[in-house]
Amino acid sequence: MPIRRAYRQPQAGAQGFARTKKVLGGAYSILASDVVAGGQVAICMVPKDFVVQSISGTFPDLDTGATLTVSVGDGSSNNRLVNASNAAQTGAAVPAIIAGAVGYQFPADTEILLTFPAGPAGAQAGNGTFWMEGYIAP
Repeated sequence: MPIRRAYRQPQAGAQGFARTKKVLGGAYSILASDVVAGGQVAICMVPKDFVVQSISGTFPDLDTGATLTVSVGDGSSNNRLVNASNAAQTGAAVPAIIAGAVGYQFPADTEILLTFPAGPAGAQAGNGTFWMEGYIAP
């Protein structure tokens, strides 16, 4: 299944001085057809050399049951930031960033992907937010 891009342009790029705080991301939408086991949706873009300090936001309620899990990562690691959270079963805040992700420096312009490792009992559409706080390394 191809990745659907749910973020809006423009995304904040690498302008500014090194180590200037940046907050990337924003609102995104999920279609019911996106919510399938193994499905992926691009929810934001980070520029080359972006260093992650924290994440925040909300997952929409995407499951009428209690089987759905979501991960947040990129094409190299689907769970780089969030690993198999059940927060999208009822709609909740994005959980804390996983251990080891703080300080990760992206080697290239990278799309951040919302991945569905386990499918839902009943998929539904929703709107969420996702924010990444960090800086551009020198």
